Amino acid sequence: MEVDINNGSQFPIQKLDLKYSNYDEVSESVHDKVNGMVELLHEVFQLYKPNEIMLSFNGGKDCTVVLHVLHTFYQANPCLQHIRIPTMYITDPDAFEEVDEFVEECEKLFNIDVIRKPGPIKKALEEICQERPHIKAVFMGCRRTDPYCENLKVMQLTDPGWPQLMRINPILDWRCRDVWQYLYLYKVPYCSLYQKGYTSIGNKKNTLPNPYLSVLDETTGAIISYRPGHELIDNDDLERAGRFKPQTTNGSATTNLNSNTK
Repeated sequence: MEVDINNGSQFPIQKLDLKYSNYDEVSESVHDKVNGMVELLHEVFQLYKPNEIMLSFNGGKDCTVVLHVLHTFYQANPCLQHIRIPTMYITDPDAFEEVDEFVEECEKLFNIDVIRKPGPIKKALEEICQERPHIKAVFMGCRRTDPYCENLKVMQLTDPGWPQLMRINPILDWRCRDVWQYLYLYKVPYCSLYQKGYTSIGNKKNTLPNPYLSVLDETTGAIISYRPGHELIDNDDLERAGRFKPQTTNGSATTNLNSNTK
């Protein structure tokens, strides 16, 4: 699945330095998963028209994989090549600048139609469905290790009380290793925060670099830097170790609008 996505963007690709003992084994594993996703995409496009589909994107590594697969699928199909994929991005006043910048660069690089809406996500979806009533399905980058996602299905309607959309979760059963191997194999750009020790990215008020990737001064024990996020490749249970609940103000916690960015 090779598609040229170089359209003049100057966005620097963050190159992964993953030391694999068997490149062919990695390639085969990733291609098997990609083939499964392509089968799902064919099924989705039998159920929905292209203008009925949207992508939910938050700049995290997981939905970056979904974006790249969708873009590649569209570019490989002459009937879809002209379509700018509608892409919902929930804005956050406390967002990392690196995330906003990455979303802007993806807008150029993949030529997507970014729909920026303030949260909460339910209100944003309601507005989008009013503005674009033809939208019936939304691709998401959820994985079972995300909060409240352990019982999700690959295709599942939104909960009662929400805009009725089919949620499509093509990498639901992927592990952290699968995500990083995909980005590595296809040389996909990703948010620069992952190079600074972040492994799960919310916003500035609830996210720090993963403490399990800290590099300590041998003399003082103080943290002097962090290893790249992909070095936590086989520790899915520790992926959100850098996330925490924000301090409460007047007894109520601040709501994180991008709580599942990964």
